[in-house]
Amino acid sequence: MTEQTEPGLHGRFGYVSDYDPARHMARVKFPDKGDVVSGWLPVIVPNTKRNKDEYHLDIDEHVFCCMMGNGLEMGVVMGSIYDDSNRPPVADRDIRITTFADGTKISVDRKNHLVTVHSAGNVDVDGTRIDLN
Repeated sequence: MTEQTEPGLHGRFGYVSDYDPARHMARVKFPDKGDVVSGWLPVIVPNTKRNKDEYHLDIDEHVFCCMMGNGLEMGVVMGSIYDDSNRPPVADRDIRITTFADGTKISVDRKNHLVTVHSAGNVDVDGTRIDLN
């Protein structure tokens, strides 16, 4: 869908309607535009060259997009956001946590200098040398 565009960038909230993990791109449905769906948009990650980050969006995930002009064809998915129906798993500024759908959790508590790994399955550690203290 092509619309007339105005110069500049515009932020818009929406929900992932389709996701391509091989291209790391998403299509986003915008409720404020009558549930119109965007073209394929790249999803921003911290690193893509020598260091690489990979995480994937779920269908219906609440995201914020930066769009070119007023159109829905050119832009990027800036990231996911929490809202009233989907709250953060830990409300503590000293804890960084990644929680997976299968129940696996990896957290770092910087105040107490504690790393916690809870796996819903096996844990494999591979390295030239592994030191446990």
